[in-house]
Amino acid sequence: MPTMPALSLVLAIVLLGSTFYSSDLWVDVALSLTALLCVAVSIWRGRRGQMLLKLALLAAVPAVPMTTWLEGLVLELQISSRQAELADDLNVIAKRVESQLVVNRSHLDAVTLLVANADDISQAAYLRWLTYLIPTQNYTYLNIAITNDLVITHVYPLSEHNLAIQGLDMRTVPEQRTAIEWVMQQQRPLVVGPIETLQGDEALIYRLPVPGRSEMIVSGVLSLDRLLSRAALAGSRINLQLNLKRGDQSHELLTGNELGPRAVQAHFFHSGFDWQFQAEPEQGFQPSPWAPWGARAVGLVLWGFLFGIIGWQHRLMRVRDRERLRLKAQEKELLEAQRLGRLGSWTTDDYRQFSLSSPLAEMLGTERECLSEKQILGYIYEPDREYVLSHMRFIRSGEAGFTRLEHRVMTEEALIWVEHSLAINADGEMSGMVRDITEIKSTEAELKKLAYYDSLTGASNRNFFSKQVQQAISLSRRHGNHLALIIIDLDDFKAVNSSHGHFIGDEVLKVMTDRLARCTRRSDSIARLSGDRFAACLQNLKDPSHAIFVADTILKSVSEVLEMDDRRISLTATLGIATCPEDDQDYEGLVKKAEMALQKAKEVERGFYQFYSDQLNQENDRRQEVMRLLPNALNNNEFHLVLQPRVSSVDNRWSSIEVLLRWESEVLGFVSPAEFIPLAEGSHLIVDIGNWVIREALSQFAANLDRLEPDVVISINLSPRQLEHSDLVRYVASEVQMSGVPAERVEFEITEHSVTEESETTLTTLTDLSAMGIRFAMDDFGTGYSNLGMLQSLPLSVLKIDKRFVQSLTAGGKHLELVRAIINLGHTLGLSVVAEGVETEQEVKILTGLGCDELQGFHFYRPQRLETLLSRPEKTTV
Repeated sequence: MPTMPALSLVLAIVLLGSTFYSSDLWVDVALSLTALLCVAVSIWRGRRGQMLLKLALLAAVPAVPMTTWLEGLVLELQISSRQAELADDLNVIAKRVESQLVVNRSHLDAVTLLVANADDISQAAYLRWLTYLIPTQNYTYLNIAITNDLVITHVYPLSEHNLAIQGLDMRTVPEQRTAIEWVMQQQRPLVVGPIETLQGDEALIYRLPVPGRSEMIVSGVLSLDRLLSRAALAGSRINLQLNLKRGDQSHELLTGNELGPRAVQAHFFHSGFDWQFQAEPEQGFQPSPWAPWGARAVGLVLWGFLFGIIGWQHRLMRVRDRERLRLKAQEKELLEAQRLGRLGSWTTDDYRQFSLSSPLAEMLGTERECLSEKQILGYIYEPDREYVLSHMRFIRSGEAGFTRLEHRVMTEEALIWVEHSLAINADGEMSGMVRDITEIKSTEAELKKLAYYDSLTGASNRNFFSKQVQQAISLSRRHGNHLALIIIDLDDFKAVNSSHGHFIGDEVLKVMTDRLARCTRRSDSIARLSGDRFAACLQNLKDPSHAIFVADTILKSVSEVLEMDDRRISLTATLGIATCPEDDQDYEGLVKKAEMALQKAKEVERGFYQFYSDQLNQENDRRQEVMRLLPNALNNNEFHLVLQPRVSSVDNRWSSIEVLLRWESEVLGFVSPAEFIPLAEGSHLIVDIGNWVIREALSQFAANLDRLEPDVVISINLSPRQLEHSDLVRYVASEVQMSGVPAERVEFEITEHSVTEESETTLTTLTDLSAMGIRFAMDDFGTGYSNLGMLQSLPLSVLKIDKRFVQSLTAGGKHLELVRAIINLGHTLGLSVVAEGVETEQEVKILTGLGCDELQGFHFYRPQRLETLLSRPEKTTV
């Protein structure tokens, strides 16, 4: 007797076969789903046998109805295509009929105009008109007649039937008299029909009034049979019907066989009638007998594809089943570890080999249950390694039999926190118990975050910020530097909440926190003190005025328009700044002074900042004035160049002339380079100013090449921003070419700060300029953080010792040895060494004795305009 799984398979086959005899998509879906259920029952209740058949049926469940659907779709597309072709043909036929109607009506209009403009018309003239006007091949009228005062006076053509009506008084024909009188009275055309004529044709009668002659009308009897014949409807291989409709009346002109529901239609309006065409092929819309086979082929491919996928998945399931069985063998051991809550243990008696429990091996992600001391220490996070070893040594020393510590462990998956208990027994065997406390640590971190950080913005809260500032004050005292506390108040922030809602207001506060963080360094602290009030602690400032740069950056960043949910929100901020140790040396005092400065800033003008220190305010006013005038200094020709030669320590001949920039402001007078150059470097202005210096220096040098020795070079300072500018190489190449100065006689001075970060752009720029032949000098050497590897990698020719080292030479001792070391280092690297700031004869003698190659300073020349330098009696010697 057949079993249920076998019956389910048979039923699934029957159901799938039934879909081929169904024409309803949803019925096919229902049959397929039922077949799927039957196959599922057979797989669930049956044995592993006949699995290929079951999988084949499973693949057929979607493939069979999909094939049926594709067959119907292909047939429907073929019929739709043929309908579209027939519709195009039918539209052509309709256009032909419409064209014939328009042409014939135009003939009748032309006759009407001729009659209107002729005083007297003879029958012979009338015949000539129409013979000339209407070509025989286009003539579809049965007659065209002129009626004068209800009497037919002219007819065309002169056929037997037409001659019979010539002279007929239409008053004697009541059924037509009314229409003729209506046209004469209304002076409007009228179309009557369709009617059957004496000739046996169906026709339309056109009656047109003659303009200016109300007693006359022109009539035309248009044969519809001739019209349709000339439109080439006869012999068409389609089943065609044509109906004329006007109002509620309908008249069939062409009647064929009964049309099916897929018949196509076309129509147009003319002479007050709706000309309606319907058509279908004579044999109906018959699809190609080969059309379904393409769909069946696609269905077969789909079935094969699904069968392959299902078979592969079945194989993977069997592999996973075997893996699952293997894992179940370890389930008892894992259950114990789970009950203990992520615990593992180890033991050692010789401190060289450590035996691990299975849970600990699982925790570490290793399959080995015995590890060496080096291997076990490799899992301990390196910063914690010495800490763990110290506790192990403490236990081995015998001072205590037990200890507990917390540290981090590196597993294959993550860095985790563990609680590690160490113990030693009387036999000297050490053991350890390890517990994963990562989740506990995460919870503690979350609690700490809630205690120290603002829950909305993630910035420090007031409590944690006070601790950060106190710590920063202690560091400031220890290192002898400065600290600035800035209180930032968002102006009129309540308007944001009232206009956009508190949700948008909270999002704005988050964005502002991010902007403040970008305006400060990582070592600085940002806090949210209250609703719309923030604070920043700037640490490790060399000078309190450096806080001005940060304040300017904050004001600019806050004022940038914020776009959020199709809203544009603009804000400004007002800042109060207090510094340590100038204004106060504790947190509360600094906050109080900064609050006072903030209040003062609000009273003066919102959107700016105010220092508590009057002296800094004065310096800030000066800085703001310099910043205001600096952009116009180039345009106003307020800059000029002065030059200071470098001389050989052997014969005092010039080897180079360094270009220095000076600013004589129309408002401020002389402005020191030490004052305006740092401000220019903090903005984009340094690039424009630096480019001007390059152009002007090359121009002056080129103009005086013939007055200088051929080995004298022009030395121009480059700022870090210029080196980072992508257009520098192109600009220098262009200016060198335009000036005519040989590239080998151009030298650029760079500082250690320019290259300490080893920017890819900077190194590429130096390489490209060096390839042109331009030399480079390392300026102010000894004041930065350059290293030997960097010096070797840079295309340097000259090393310039900073003047602070030179001015300490006469003290001797370590100062002298330091300069000697720098000179020897430069010579070892193959560089020419220059001493800057040489002011006394004693310094000249010491430096010459140390082997310094070139000297520069007030002892030889003060910076002067080039013309002044060259006008000296001996232009190349001291």
